Amino acid sequence: MDSRISPATSNPRQRLTRGLLRALTGAFVVGGLTGGWLAHALQQPLSIPETPDSTRFLDRHGELLNATPVAEQALGDWQPSIDQPVILAFLAAEDHRFYDHPGIDAVAIGRAGKTNILAGETREGASTITQQLVRRLWPRPPGLEGKLWEAWTALRVESTLEKEEILVQYLNRIYFGNHSYGIDAAARTYLGKAPDKLSIAEAALLAALPRSPEALNPLKNPRGARDARNIVIDRMQELGWIDPLDADAAREQPLGLRESPAWSHAPHLVRRIDPQPGNIQTTLDLRLQTQVQTIIDEEIAALERHQVSHAAVIVVDNQSAEVLAYVGSAEWTSPDGQVDGAMALRSPGSALKPFAYWMGIERGLDDGGITLSTVLEDLPGSWHGTHGTWSPNNYDRNFHGPVQVREALARSLNLPAVRVLERVGTSEFQRRLQDLGLTTLDKGPAHYGLGLVLGNAEVRLDELTAAYLALSRHGLYRPLRWLKEPSSQADEAARIVGRPTAAWLILDALDDADARAASFMRESPLEPPFPMAAKTGTSVGFRDNWAFGITSEHTIGVWVGNFDGEPMDNLSGVAGAGPILNRIAQFLNIDRSPLKPATETVEKARVCLLSGLRQEDACPGGRVERFLSGTAPEETCSWHRRIEVDEFGALATGCPNTQERLAIRWPGEFAEWAHKQDLPSWPTNDHSCTEKMDTPPPPKVGRPGIIWPESGSVFYLDPRDPPEFQAITLRANLPLDSQEVGWWVNDTFLGFVESPFSFRWVPSMGNHVLQLKRGNHTVDQVELWVGGQTEADQVPHRKDENSP
Repeated sequence: MDSRISPATSNPRQRLTRGLLRALTGAFVVGGLTGGWLAHALQQPLSIPETPDSTRFLDRHGELLNATPVAEQALGDWQPSIDQPVILAFLAAEDHRFYDHPGIDAVAIGRAGKTNILAGETREGASTITQQLVRRLWPRPPGLEGKLWEAWTALRVESTLEKEEILVQYLNRIYFGNHSYGIDAAARTYLGKAPDKLSIAEAALLAALPRSPEALNPLKNPRGARDARNIVIDRMQELGWIDPLDADAAREQPLGLRESPAWSHAPHLVRRIDPQPGNIQTTLDLRLQTQVQTIIDEEIAALERHQVSHAAVIVVDNQSAEVLAYVGSAEWTSPDGQVDGAMALRSPGSALKPFAYWMGIERGLDDGGITLSTVLEDLPGSWHGTHGTWSPNNYDRNFHGPVQVREALARSLNLPAVRVLERVGTSEFQRRLQDLGLTTLDKGPAHYGLGLVLGNAEVRLDELTAAYLALSRHGLYRPLRWLKEPSSQADEAARIVGRPTAAWLILDALDDADARAASFMRESPLEPPFPMAAKTGTSVGFRDNWAFGITSEHTIGVWVGNFDGEPMDNLSGVAGAGPILNRIAQFLNIDRSPLKPATETVEKARVCLLSGLRQEDACPGGRVERFLSGTAPEETCSWHRRIEVDEFGALATGCPNTQERLAIRWPGEFAEWAHKQDLPSWPTNDHSCTEKMDTPPPPKVGRPGIIWPESGSVFYLDPRDPPEFQAITLRANLPLDSQEVGWWVNDTFLGFVESPFSFRWVPSMGNHVLQLKRGNHTVDQVELWVGGQTEADQVPHRKDENSP
């Protein structure tokens, strides 16, 4: 039997008998319903709506990614002919006398009427396939008039189209659930194959769905779908269209559902593309897109205990700026999953720091510029701005003294980054970020202040990923691309944003496992077994996690958090977004290629590990550092010296009975910090060989009193940050041997302290008087004010508690 010939048309005698029955039935119905005028109307051809077309989104290799309906019509390819198993299954399920009636089935109408009258309710319908097609093509009037109109229009369709044409129209337009209109869409959505590849069991499954697409959704109700499928198989056997052996085999066959619907890939990106009928080729890679979605789903499930619900990822090809994967959220079918995390406005935490360092290095030795060996102060500091007094801390709540730029950036320390922005300038930094495509920084520089470098602004993952892409391209910015287009057209928007070699030096620091180890350890997710420059960030109150990775060929951006703004449970960027970044990078980078080399000559010099100056013999260690040409330090290290000291530790050069030791002449700003850390320092006294003292004199100190905070300081508490994270470090200057020293606030005792006399105080709102007392004697006191803020009036300068 020809696979495209209906069983009802295979026998000439049957064709004649059924043709007569069809004519008699038609005449009876026409006469009974409407009279002679309808018979005349049936002779007029009916205009069938044009074949619907959908927007079909393809990946870079031509694989189907997604499709959107046009006026809720077919999603899949239009099938001009339908194979036998599909025809048999649908005729058995919907209209087994299809070839015997003229569009309405008088036998079915009579049987259904009798059944419903006896039951006292509607239990059985009598709609034919032709009538169902009419309902798909045209809106039906309500009530009895609508039923008569439907019957009349079905008759007109039958007089206009051949039976096979009616089946083609019906099977290409009927709805199967899960956004699937038409047999091609349904076969690919549920079974991952073309309609001409369907088995009897698979055809029966699809034939069972149109009656109740939602209730029988096989992706959610596989048992109900299986039962409905088997009913169709039973009916096919009863009609003699399949033999009992084939029917038994079909009933035993698994549903064979695909893991995910064919139309579910990259739904968030598809929404950003103007739908036009026909095929649209995107830059996405279906294999990578699927893998990234799987990684996100698995990692979010693993992070559930940390109160994490969502993640978003963008993967970009460095050379072309083409987006290879775009996932806006985990579980996109859920209500929250409809939010596109790639476009959501979120605080970037520390993720903006590399761009400030990039600008600082560009300046070289001029205008306050820096190099990778420049020493920055990681010491307590306060800045006064339009929002009050700001005293940022590091994520680990410690200060690390003198830190070179390479380490400060790799470890994502906060205080050094603020001091770099002081050199660069907030307005210049904001302009650079805007040049890198960050469109959300639309307020004046004073609004953000120095806190901009720590994340007191809102940015988007897609735009920030494009900024990191510019770093990978050594300063050449190009907007992300997700549609295939000629290279010349894609290059029109490209522009040089910053100095290429300075960008390369930033990548070199972000790929330095040694520099990063003190904060992130050696086995962190930021250390895959191949070169990758990586940066993470966490916003205030653990509301946003970020991780960005740059490899030889790809730039990867990851965001993790909750769309409703609820904080995660003490989860930093390296622990939240980091594992997703690591797994995607390892999936992509099989060849382990190194990062793209610098385009200019890079100067090298061996520098001291502490001072960042050229290494001298007394320096205990050094490393080879890289510099922009002409910016390597000429001065040798002046911090380290080997000196002779006497038994009291006093400088005693040339005296007998001395011993040599390594001493560090700390610059003034680091002297107090070094003393608190009990680090080697320069002797505080100088003895001659003839003048010995029983004990060395105590070091000199300045005026005793409170060093921080200053009197008149203003602080704000951020409701998004736990109170204990907003403690103020009280600092004092006193002789080292001072005893019975205590801190008081508003005449309430806080606690006794010893050298170095600091105390962490969690403030409350209001006016406060801080006192430093020795016994009952007040050494010093200051006044300050602490205010609060609501979620609707967040003070940008308080966004300072960012993780690496």
